Amino acid sequence: MGQPRKALLFFNPKSGRVRAEHHRDLIRNHFDAHKIDLEIIVFPKEFETLGTIVDTAISQGVDLFIAAGGDGTVSLLSTHLVGKEKSLGILPLGTGNLLAKALDIPQNIKEALDLVTSANPNKVNIDTFKMNERYFVMNISVGLSPKLMESVDSEQKQHLGFFAYLINFIKQILGLQLYRVHIEHDHKKTTVMASEILITNISTAGVDPLIWSEDISFTDGILDLLIFRAANIWDVLGVVKSIIIKKDETNSVVKFMKVKEYCRIETRSPLHTQADGDVIGETPFEIAVFPNSLSIIAGKNLTLIHKE
Repeated sequence: MGQPRKALLFFNPKSGRVRAEHHRDLIRNHFDAHKIDLEIIVFPKEFETLGTIVDTAISQGVDLFIAAGGDGTVSLLSTHLVGKEKSLGILPLGTGNLLAKALDIPQNIKEALDLVTSANPNKVNIDTFKMNERYFVMNISVGLSPKLMESVDSEQKQHLGFFAYLINFIKQILGLQLYRVHIEHDHKKTTVMASEILITNISTAGVDPLIWSEDISFTDGILDLLIFRAANIWDVLGVVKSIIIKKDETNSVVKFMKVKEYCRIETRSPLHTQADGDVIGETPFEIAVFPNSLSIIAGKNLTLIHKE
């Protein structure tokens, strides 16, 4: 397979764990030592501009693309690599780093650098989903989580890290409410009362080592739809308990469904929607599933998924 010769790295200096100059120098020195031609582009960039940059780089022989930042940075770069014969490497410098954790990518920056420049990388083809003209890789939701995303600003994330989310989560669950949600997926329709609708491609629940379900995979060509009917703090504690003891099928507060082709979500009044960690709009929305459509460099010990 061989070591990459030319790489393009997208660096987000505003990500949660970034010390801009320190990390930039560390990255540059590592690639110089491995004799890999590296160009660094600083985020943020306009969505359309980013696509042009990626396409131009491919035409110029770039054989490795790297996202150095958090989940949002990974997501934005991913959407422009779907369906293309180029792999994405991740340097997890954000607050959550959910996809990196799901892929068993080291959280230590030096170990992650060794991974992306390996001569024999562990490449996996993961599923993605598309809404409008953009692809996403992790999840999309309405209800509690978009409110949580909006309540945490970049300054809080940089200073408090995960605790910024925890503090604001506690504030949000004190004001839980149920919404009437219309769900259409794979030619089936249902209406539910829910505090949160989560459509996810990864099992990671956001807090190590908790996962939503052992049945969730990002290489099975299927998205998992979770309906949360948590009306109070006791319901929330019930969800946490079911995750810890891994008995999701017995939890009356959470219902699981499978999405194989498409899913449409509608609500009586528009509700904010988050995808891959950022608030992106409001309901209604519709997504389509794209199986095994993005090549990513995963951790060396990740073996229980489809490989290229």
